[in-house]
Amino acid sequence: MSAPPGTLSTLALPSSAVTNTRVGSGDVLRVTVFGQPDLSAEVGVNDKGVLTLPLIGGVEVTGLTTSEISARVADALRKGQYLRNPEVSVEVVQLRSQMVSVLGEVSRPGRYPIPGHLSVLELLATAGGLTTQADQTVTLLRRKTDNSGTNSTESDVRIPILLGETKATERSPLDVELNSGDVVYVNKKKLFYIHGEVNRPGSYPMEQDMNVMRAISLGGGMTQRASQRRIYINREMPDKGVEEIKAKLTDPVMPGDVVYVNESLF
Repeated sequence: MSAPPGTLSTLALPSSAVTNTRVGSGDVLRVTVFGQPDLSAEVGVNDKGVLTLPLIGGVEVTGLTTSEISARVADALRKGQYLRNPEVSVEVVQLRSQMVSVLGEVSRPGRYPIPGHLSVLELLATAGGLTTQADQTVTLLRRKTDNSGTNSTESDVRIPILLGETKATERSPLDVELNSGDVVYVNKKKLFYIHGEVNRPGSYPMEQDMNVMRAISLGGGMTQRASQRRIYINREMPDKGVEEIKAKLTDPVMPGDVVYVNESLF
């Protein structure tokens, strides 16, 4: 069952999807030694990255894949002379160490495990896709650590990614491999408004390089009573309130602008 809109969730992927992910503290693994039910167990990785199993005790597993852990457990059983040719299988039951978040205008916002490799596009698909209010821009927030000086500092790196097909669109960020702790934020669609002597007044989504001429075109063009010389933009200005700007057809339109096409005086 999906979480209600606007709430966050921590969703798990099937264990088959996380076979080759790298394990860390907090993860829960199912270790199966075939033919030896007493040696099989479902255990968690402690805060030191150690998995504790019957007979062989602690096994360091931080950063290892499930196949590498299987080989390490089998080797420990062999060296301890508990089994001559042990066959070991390791599955991830709960993946808590490698998580990313997706927020904003997606169907199922929340925290998701990284199943070995997870790209921005795959994360958006896993989260149920975009809502109808989603913008064509998403932002990848990544924690960056700077160790160049004497003190280690961290800061968020903001990476804008365009989803729409435009000349300026860079598609490669959609396939970038996500790191644990990354946050993908899907922005809400930015709108402008057009009123007055146009055929389809109302609100419209912003486009790249939007200008007054394009805005009028989206609004169905001017009516017969419209004046090309009496176009105004009402724009919210920081610390100044709404400012009325006399506009030309080539003037840019900003998110939140209200374009008003006045009627001709004659």
